[in-house]
Amino acid sequence: MLINCDIGEQGPLHEGDRRLMEFIHIANLACEGHAGDRRSVDAFRALAEERGVAVSAHLSYPDKANFGRATMALPDGELLAALDSQLALLPGVRMAKFHGALYNDAWRDPRLAELLAGWMARRGLDRVLAPDGSELAAAARRAGLAVLREAFADRRYEADPADGRPRLAARSGDGAVISRVDEALAQARELVLRGRVNVGGLSGPDWREVKADTLCVHSDSPIALELAARLRAELDAAEREKAAAGVGGNIRLIRPGFCGTAGPPVYGRQHLGVSPGGAMDLFSLARGNLMLGNPEGSPALEIAGPPEIEILRPGRFVLTGGRLDAALRGGGSSYEVEHSRVYEAAAGDRLTFGARRYGMYTYFCFRGRDGGGPAAESLPFSAVSGWTDPAGRIRVLPGPEHRCLAQPGLFFLTQWRTTFKMDRMGIRLTGDPGVSCGMGSMVSGAVADGTVQLTPEGPIVLLRHRQTIGGYPRIFNVISADIDLLAQYAPNQAIRFAETTMEEARAAARLKREELEKLRRARA
Repeated sequence: MLINCDIGEQGPLHEGDRRLMEFIHIANLACEGHAGDRRSVDAFRALAEERGVAVSAHLSYPDKANFGRATMALPDGELLAALDSQLALLPGVRMAKFHGALYNDAWRDPRLAELLAGWMARRGLDRVLAPDGSELAAAARRAGLAVLREAFADRRYEADPADGRPRLAARSGDGAVISRVDEALAQARELVLRGRVNVGGLSGPDWREVKADTLCVHSDSPIALELAARLRAELDAAEREKAAAGVGGNIRLIRPGFCGTAGPPVYGRQHLGVSPGGAMDLFSLARGNLMLGNPEGSPALEIAGPPEIEILRPGRFVLTGGRLDAALRGGGSSYEVEHSRVYEAAAGDRLTFGARRYGMYTYFCFRGRDGGGPAAESLPFSAVSGWTDPAGRIRVLPGPEHRCLAQPGLFFLTQWRTTFKMDRMGIRLTGDPGVSCGMGSMVSGAVADGTVQLTPEGPIVLLRHRQTIGGYPRIFNVISADIDLLAQYAPNQAIRFAETTMEEARAAARLKREELEKLRRARA
């Protein structure tokens, strides 16, 4: 997350703007359209280079009288000529942000957005700051420009009456400009941590989604300097903690084994045929991270075949999921590493693995000493597994083609076993061939994590990296709470199923969330 600020609107030697340059990542330099001049542009561009701050051209309607905050009905040629004149003050700049009324007009007007995007592409600009979901952002992407999605820390949002999406409240409205630092920081935290803003105003919270890559702080606000300083400190601290949490840059594989970095699923691409994927056992990933005080989605090493790991920075680690024999070597000594127990490690220590005791996927979760909250000492799965079926069965609900089964009860009486025909997409089962479906050919339909398809060779249970559609009858679906349990079944292992109800499935999911919530509260 980057902080951007509109700079140079109050002269080249303005002390507030000069001090703001200590805390921001991008300076939007006013280029004589609504404010600023060649002297201010040159002064702040030199200061930006000195302090490692990126520069964008802050372009507007040619309207100093109204500070660029009034819409102007200009012919296209006249508007583009005015923008050419402004851009000439910043030769070689590659990034732009529009100001005031021009920014808001291009937010909603597709014709104006296309005009501006085409002009930027022709002038060699390749990045633009624009609101998430705006017409300008869409037009810029079509023109091949990169978009930095911008949101505002010091301006309130309201719901657009036309579509309910968030938009900036008009400056003329009461409370449209946030005047208290704590309120602005609270809005910034919601944008950074949860990707949302409140459009309910003083009447109460009404959250709407807003994705952002950069937050704007207005330099002419009385709280600008304090807000920028505190926001930068929080963002820098979050970056340090993020670097400390997870395995990226913190370990090295001496022997690769069969493993890879795993995190949470990524949704939103199934219409393109891409499954959400993610760690095979999300509960074990979350449990390990929360034991260390990491955010639960921090990337971990997902181990199917034992590697040898070198620790590159001092910190703590824990192994969750499937159990492997393990030993930590360092400082001239070696000792056994227990499953689900947190250990200290020094830079240069090495973790080696032996035989697999149970399960398929082991998670190595790590946290550097300078990040995260307090760590748990030990937390076995048995202490947080109250959501599982007491009889050890995998619970299912009827699927869309359930009615095609001649004798549905046979599925639960059959002695099923997993086979060696398994991967991250699914598991083929073997057992009594008496389970049959009277359905003929069918149109391919959507499948989900845990869908049980009945093929001519027997059932297949789909896992997190499954395809997005399938052409075999979907006779059952594993409940969401039990998907993680499926991932830990090894080949040639007995597996039993039990039919459940939607109410019981929801109760199991709720209990599972509550177990993680206890961990979050304990580590807070």
